[in-house]
Amino acid sequence: MRIKKIHVILALLILIPSFVNLGVPIYNRESPEILGLPFFYWFQTLWLFATAGFYFVFAHLKEKHHDKL
Repeated sequence: MRIKKIHVILALLILIPSFVNLGVPIYNRESPEILGLPFFYWFQTLWLFATAGFYFVFAHLKEKHHDKL
């Protein structure tokens, strides 16, 4: 079975945010602060929006790939 390039890209788009969120020891700290929020909170908020972006691209690519079939 041949793995297509699109399938690898789709898998990465879903797995990257998952692995970042599982790496809690990397971002479990208070500094630097932005607007009084510790790093832990604003980093999580940033990844909330980034994950939505990853999913949007995933859905778009998947639909585009499905239309080709």
